[in-house]
Amino acid sequence: MLRRQRLWLALLLLPLALARSVAAQEAKPGKFYESEALGFEIKTPLDWESIPPSPGEENMVLKLDPPISKYVELGKTGKPLWLHCWILKFDSRKKESEGSAEDKLRARYSGGAKDLKAWINSEPELRSLKPLGKPKEIEVNKVPATEYHFLDNKKEEESFRVYAMVYKLEPGLEVAVVLNGPAEPKKWSKYEPGFEAIGRSLRRLKPKAESAAPEVDPSKLTLRDKKRLELQEAVKAAPDWKLYETPNYFIVSNNEDRLFIDELMGRLEAIRTVYEQDYPYEKAQELKKIGEELRTKDQAGAEKPGELDERQLSELMFGKEDPRELSKCSVVRVCKDRAQYHSYGGPGGSAGYWSPGQRELVIYDDRAGGGRGDTWAVLNHEAFHQYIFYLYGNISPHSWYNEGTGDFYGGYEYKAKRFKLEKFKWRTETIKEAVKKGEGAYVPLADFVRYSQAEYYGQNKLGLDGGQNYAQGWSFIYFLRTGKKANAKGWNPKWDTILETYFKELAMTGSTDKAVDAAFRDVDFAELEKSWVEYTRS
Repeated sequence: MLRRQRLWLALLLLPLALARSVAAQEAKPGKFYESEALGFEIKTPLDWESIPPSPGEENMVLKLDPPISKYVELGKTGKPLWLHCWILKFDSRKKESEGSAEDKLRARYSGGAKDLKAWINSEPELRSLKPLGKPKEIEVNKVPATEYHFLDNKKEEESFRVYAMVYKLEPGLEVAVVLNGPAEPKKWSKYEPGFEAIGRSLRRLKPKAESAAPEVDPSKLTLRDKKRLELQEAVKAAPDWKLYETPNYFIVSNNEDRLFIDELMGRLEAIRTVYEQDYPYEKAQELKKIGEELRTKDQAGAEKPGELDERQLSELMFGKEDPRELSKCSVVRVCKDRAQYHSYGGPGGSAGYWSPGQRELVIYDDRAGGGRGDTWAVLNHEAFHQYIFYLYGNISPHSWYNEGTGDFYGGYEYKAKRFKLEKFKWRTETIKEAVKKGEGAYVPLADFVRYSQAEYYGQNKLGLDGGQNYAQGWSFIYFLRTGKKANAKGWNPKWDTILETYFKELAMTGSTDKAVDAAFRDVDFAELEKSWVEYTRS
């Protein structure tokens, strides 16, 4: 996950600048949203933007956000309430006992709330809600339904309300619409009529005649064919989102700027060529084979009855497919802007992320913020995480290596449809200032190479934040990759193979401790740090 150093503190707070601080657009009924899979249609707020569920979400059908003013200010403090409309499903029709052995195994590790109450309790922003009055049993277009009102338990002037309608479509299947708004009576009175009109708009869909399209033999489909079909179904259920393809990537976006999408696709394939040169597939397979043999010996008889070991969990999540073929099915989701990125699930303080569990890289078009140069830097960084994951399997190197290398590629500049190595502008000044200040302003390398992710992100005894550590990670990788050729002062030939040894050992043993031990064996950290500091200063 890539964090911007210059936005480190600001993005840990609610990004108020994402939306204009004016009265947010109230939810008036607009067009019908259709769900053929679940057999219903319902009106959605007029002109609100659709945000699809992330892969693996059990309850979300669709979320919608206001198009411009994303929040309303509460009380005298002006605390923002981010407005959403959620369309949910609670489907208990499939039992764990049904399906294949793989389906049963997945069911054990899948989430999903069983009803509205459980879903509310699972959402951090909604956990403070308490029922307001008794639920009302009604019929909506001949569909049994229950209408709910909730109020959060904070100060009255900063509180918010939630309206929800749950529909019993059939035994074991409920769907719901949930909308939030300010609790202050005068403001709520402007929202409630629209919420109720949306809640009473649901209708069952009449079954459509089955198409005469020929059935596809699953055995003849490639991994890429299967992923394409999966994504086509997903975008069909998310208005305004489209699917694009390159030889190795699937891009999902609702950005209407086709020139931007075309450039993004070209950049993805071009930076992948750089990754493939630095991390060739054949070499990775060789290391992986050695590693599997070692792990088989080490783990013989170590499995506990009734529990899944690391290998089984990895196979459950990622399958046993050829990593090269999996990599050719790489998914990149591009949100329209930063507000949509965070609403989709982008972590606070981040500019993009790669999720192995969801098999998805997520970024946003930052044209209106830092500019598209920032978008391209994030793309290069996160695409490395995605590529290396598929190449080596479910391996998480130390953050200095993983994030530092991502930032190393983040600095590459795209010229004449080719990438050229440059220093990463986001990090250079930060680390130069640190080494100028001296000890205490950066982490001693002997400690840095063993930092956990939490320490790297700021939970360390030196009190150095994530932006500072990202800058140091980039500079250390840049030093190890370019120092020898640039005649870095005091360069020791022992350092030539640090990076190669680290990942080779990690690929073979699966142990980050062993990888660090092997990579820095016989390395004098004082000598290494002195040379790195001098190189960074220059």
